[in-house]
Amino acid sequence: MACLTFCYVFLLVNVIPSVQAGRDAGFGVGNVTIREDASVGSTVKHLRDFLNVGGGLMEEENGTSWSVNITSGNDLGRFEVVVENLTLIVAAPLDYEYNPRYNLSLELKNTGDNSVWHVNLAIVITDVWGYPPYYSKQCETPVIPDTGTAENYVVLSSHNGHYNVKINNGKEAQYNDFFPYFRHKSRYAIINDCYFRWCFALTIMWNDLDALRPALEAPQNGGRIEFKCHDKELRSVGKFMFLDVSKQMLPEWAQDSRCSMTEGVNYVVVVEMNDLRSTSSYWTQCSANVTFHDNTYPVDFIFQYDITGCSEGRYGLYCDKYCVCKNGARCHGFNGACECRPGWRGRACDIPWPEVVIIASPGDSVVKYIGTNLTLTCLAPHIQVASMTWIHEAENYYNDTKIIKEALGAVQNSSINFQPVSESDNAGYTCVVKAVNGEVINAIFTLNATKCRPNYHGEGCSQVCDCEYGGTCDRWEGCLCPPGRRGDRCQHECAPGTFGRDCRLRCYCENNALCDPVNGSCICAEGQSGEFCQNSSSPEKNQVVVVVLSSVIPTIVLIACIITGVLVKRSRRRQRAEQPTADLEMTPFIENLSSWEIDKEDIHLEHMIGEGEFGHVVRARLRVPEGYQVLVAAKSIRPDRMTASAVRDFRREMDILARIHEDKEGHPNVVKFYGVLTKSDPQYILVEYAANEELRRYLWGLREQYRVTGQRKLLERLGFACDVACGLAELARLKIVHRDIAARNVVISDRMVAKIADFGLSRDVYASSAYKRTNQGGEEELLPLKWMAVESLRDGVYTCESDVWSYGVLLWEIASFGEEPRYAGSPMHPDVCTLLELLKKGVRLRQPENCPLPVYRIIRSCWIVDPSKRPTPEVLLQKIEQLRPPRHAAHLVNHGMTWQ
Repeated sequence: MACLTFCYVFLLVNVIPSVQAGRDAGFGVGNVTIREDASVGSTVKHLRDFLNVGGGLMEEENGTSWSVNITSGNDLGRFEVVVENLTLIVAAPLDYEYNPRYNLSLELKNTGDNSVWHVNLAIVITDVWGYPPYYSKQCETPVIPDTGTAENYVVLSSHNGHYNVKINNGKEAQYNDFFPYFRHKSRYAIINDCYFRWCFALTIMWNDLDALRPALEAPQNGGRIEFKCHDKELRSVGKFMFLDVSKQMLPEWAQDSRCSMTEGVNYVVVVEMNDLRSTSSYWTQCSANVTFHDNTYPVDFIFQYDITGCSEGRYGLYCDKYCVCKNGARCHGFNGACECRPGWRGRACDIPWPEVVIIASPGDSVVKYIGTNLTLTCLAPHIQVASMTWIHEAENYYNDTKIIKEALGAVQNSSINFQPVSESDNAGYTCVVKAVNGEVINAIFTLNATKCRPNYHGEGCSQVCDCEYGGTCDRWEGCLCPPGRRGDRCQHECAPGTFGRDCRLRCYCENNALCDPVNGSCICAEGQSGEFCQNSSSPEKNQVVVVVLSSVIPTIVLIACIITGVLVKRSRRRQRAEQPTADLEMTPFIENLSSWEIDKEDIHLEHMIGEGEFGHVVRARLRVPEGYQVLVAAKSIRPDRMTASAVRDFRREMDILARIHEDKEGHPNVVKFYGVLTKSDPQYILVEYAANEELRRYLWGLREQYRVTGQRKLLERLGFACDVACGLAELARLKIVHRDIAARNVVISDRMVAKIADFGLSRDVYASSAYKRTNQGGEEELLPLKWMAVESLRDGVYTCESDVWSYGVLLWEIASFGEEPRYAGSPMHPDVCTLLELLKKGVRLRQPENCPLPVYRIIRSCWIVDPSKRPTPEVLLQKIEQLRPPRHAAHLVNHGMTWQ
């Protein structure tokens, strides 16, 4: 504990007589500042200082003794006085968020002469970044039985007690796990918010890794060997370093730790791992090229750790710290954070907190499944309840509210049951608590059960799927069989002559040849050939074929000439009209989308909401299988612009959306796909309707707000950036390249979630000047040049890495409130050659006004020329998340991060 400031003014009040006859009473005023992370038992103030100022303190040898009473300001019991030495100390954990100031009144009584001193002490609590620790579910540790051998616990333990080291891609060697070995050595560990920081210091290199000493001492390494760590998906998960402290500085977080205070330290190992999870083993490989004398070799460390846990009441890497959690709160095994139960707050969950909460049980899942039992319980801790009422608010009807349960009197809880949950139960359930003093407090629980529990289907989700051979369980259809399988449980192969998903497609193999039940390819018997096994190598049959062909060839040639002439004339007419027939190109493709076909009777088109050079977007209402209507956006090609490229891109968008939604669920950051309407003219793609339009237009609105109010709303804008990065990561997982990541192709839902849309390189159906007309292979196209990567401009190559480049431009748009990008030294709309030349010279979009430098660094990292060195969407998401404050934002102002 450190008192940062201290001042006091003492007035001897002669007019206030002692309660008992004796010396006049004294009066003191003080002001103390203390950090919120001050440990229990820390000294707040020596009360003798008040007594010494007035000269009224009698020495101990004169037999003076004192009694002290805190008369007010300490209702929560945060402080107490040690009478033996008249010291005010911290008695319980402090928390700035719930009480930043305490005004204590103390009475000090001299039992020798009965004089009384009155002291008013203001204690100001200062906020400390990162305190109290945050309780994170994603790395929640289990509570293990206490075996009485706590000295052997390690909360992050090696999977098999070892780690492996491989040098120069040679044979792996095993070594004992770090953590148990260094339990009693000099070490320092931080585990907070699911990241792990650890260091340990040694006076000499330990025997197992003594081979690295020459590398650390080599001049070219500068006393530092850094290993970059990645997981099995090659995502960056952290690093660890070997440092010679005589040549290298420790990271800032470790400089005040015992790593640097140990006497005689020569070497320090620093470990920094990010994003720990409690659901699976933590596998990582850390690699570096290490120079030994004049030779450089690749060195790999391979670790696999499990998150184990501590016994109840303990936490920390070695479970050697004691939890402060009270009132049934759960203690996090990593950092000791407390998960408070309803009615309690504060660092130790010991501050009573009047509130109304609704608890769902079972509460092991955020998703509530149809066909399962559910109980909602309303609690009102620390409230004198006069009445507790449950109100049902239907989801799809206005003003449809009704009281479903009411309890009068001093009740503290009330429950409603669903046995089982059905879709008709979906609604908002409000618990209204009226206190004795007349105050009314509400809590709301929204039930949105639309899924069956795993392996169940049917209207009531009561039928079991038990699919075989990789089949998936669908809510309405039961088992969706993989290509080549059929039956209620996919237990049968396709019948002869059929193939594909659910065996719906027919084979066209000839000569009694069989077809592959998965892809429909014909399996020719010996002596057969051709795509459909239509050719036979029989000599006798060949002679017949030759005779027949010799008699009909002249006729065939004549017919072919006539047909060719007709086709050429038709082709020329099509070229003049620039309207190829979409139906012919779409027909084989549409057959594969039959499961997405929407009944025309279920769609009601309303009014146009977007029109551009190539397409229309119409708002519509779609009746979904559940029986209610949803708003959708219906996209189509303009009849007068039915070009080959427009048809191709329209078809591409159908294909990609179907792939993303193969499990019917899709991804929360990709626009939801409802289906297609191909048996109409024009044809439509149906996606969810975005109430807030596109991100670009929404940013324009924020720009106008900023000009009026001065609020930047950076936190909200970075939230959109995180959403798009999540969606981009899903596309990369599916190996889908978008080719047009930009703010105009991101929509904002009514719940303020950003979603990637427009997968057909749609060339902006909302119309803008963002696209440049170019000629690609003799075909005219519109391309978003200023959003395209170097390799896309130069070679026409589109990859997930080129999407990351485009994401950097999108992030630039977010930072600039939706401005259109403009490169210094170029016109607003440069051509391919001009833009490519600028990018080759290293010209990039400048840092937007009021864009924090940490954000611009992330933007610039997306524009590295070498695609392999650009960050992945997962890394981008991680970097942006690190900029967003988990609790307090004030500490980030010095880094240029102003959120409002």
